[in-house]
Amino acid sequence: MSGGSALLHHARQRAEGLRSRYRAAGFWSDRPLDVVRFTAERYPMRPALITRGAELTYGQLDERVDRASQALREAGVGAATPLVVVAGNDIGSAIAVHAAIRVDAVVLLVPRSAGQAQVADIVARTGARYAVAPDWSPTGEPALREGCRWIDISSASHPAAPSRPLRPADEPSFVLYTSGTTSRPKGVIHSLSTLAKASANYIAAAGLGAEDRIFLISPLASVTGVLQGLFIGPMLAVPVVLEDRWDPAATCDLLLSSGATWYGGPDRLLDRLLEEAVARDRDVPLRAVYLGGTMLDRRIVERVEDDFGIVVMRAYGSSEVPVSTSGLRTEPSAVRHADDGVALQDVDVRVGSVGDSAECCIRGPHAFLGYTDSEDDVDAFDGEWFRTGDVAEVSKKRVRVIGRIKDIVIRNGMKIPAAEVEEAVAAIAGVRECAAFSVADATTGERLAVAMVLDDGVDLSLADVTGALVAGGLPKYKLPEELVFWDEPLPLNANGKVPRNTLEACSKGRPRLLADRLR
Repeated sequence: MSGGSALLHHARQRAEGLRSRYRAAGFWSDRPLDVVRFTAERYPMRPALITRGAELTYGQLDERVDRASQALREAGVGAATPLVVVAGNDIGSAIAVHAAIRVDAVVLLVPRSAGQAQVADIVARTGARYAVAPDWSPTGEPALREGCRWIDISSASHPAAPSRPLRPADEPSFVLYTSGTTSRPKGVIHSLSTLAKASANYIAAAGLGAEDRIFLISPLASVTGVLQGLFIGPMLAVPVVLEDRWDPAATCDLLLSSGATWYGGPDRLLDRLLEEAVARDRDVPLRAVYLGGTMLDRRIVERVEDDFGIVVMRAYGSSEVPVSTSGLRTEPSAVRHADDGVALQDVDVRVGSVGDSAECCIRGPHAFLGYTDSEDDVDAFDGEWFRTGDVAEVSKKRVRVIGRIKDIVIRNGMKIPAAEVEEAVAAIAGVRECAAFSVADATTGERLAVAMVLDDGVDLSLADVTGALVAGGLPKYKLPEELVFWDEPLPLNANGKVPRNTLEACSKGRPRLLADRLR
């Protein structure tokens, strides 16, 4: 597969089937979209991006994006060119994404935490020949250095002339990567129209306005980061505070000094920020927060609202169908905290699919347009409906997500596919059998454990296992924190599979190794 046309072929077909209806309704647009330029022309002096020690206004951001766009064009990047953007939560990464949009490239957005092996895999699968990676270097993978041109977006040969995108906003053009439940990350294809619609729904449900300041702690390359950091900020002409290095004390400093009013991200990290503020006897500027996921800690939710006076809303969505349901800011707390809210404007939710009678399915003009690998589409859709893989109940138009069909462990809000970790652990010499499973954790929500059967005479430490996994390219956030050793084969169900949901109970009393924080 090579070139943007081949990469997005199936998504273009899907978009074509929806385009006339969604354009007529005003959800999608045949005009180009450049949210930075639109805002810079109206509010050039308003703050746009804030980090530790740096700040850009929308006028300055627009100028920097133009210079980066020129560097991309001079390097050979143009309309429909697949461009890998390895992004962190920093100003350079935000500029790189907006520049890619401005030159009409196909954005392949990868989090810096993904690791070089995953980036190399994405480059190989997409045929991308160009890449941008502010503050990141592909030093460990020869395939990255040799098969891709890494562009310095500060290298324009002369001052940039203002430029504008030409591509219709509803053309597929933006790819996010999510691990899902498979060992390979899936490329989730959006258009600027789908992302803008999701952002508009987010703004309305959250009650965000011109006085807000967004504190972005989720990765910029996640769907939460894209909506908050790349769309909602400019759409409201408000600043986005970018936190690139999580540390309870330093992150609390940034939150307090920036005066951020809005947080959307993992509940556990918010809880630690509030603990830090309490220890300093400081008031927190946050006025409202979005917390998502089926493993929300009710203690944290109630504490945030009752003790700090911060409005807490629950939201449900994914990279494929961002912020699809939500509690509303105007609702009483007892209503907002009870479930995952209502379907947002122009979003449809139903229970039941061709594969599972309890599966939550979603459709709407905010939904993605397919995966980069067409085989991933086969079980993803039921007609126009996206099959989420989650079990849900809908009563009186309110949605309650009960659990996941997919085997994903969510630690500190980060999704860890059990199958991917198992595959990596199984490749370690001396491992006869293994199975990854979730363990409830008071600090992180869930933690990843691995049940292991070793070959006779083999002795592995936790450091041996994690070291081998990192060397094999597994990102550090996916490393297990607990190993449990079986001296007999792992249990199997009637289908010949290891039942993950019983492994924790079966592990009682067995030898185990724990990460330092658990000892």
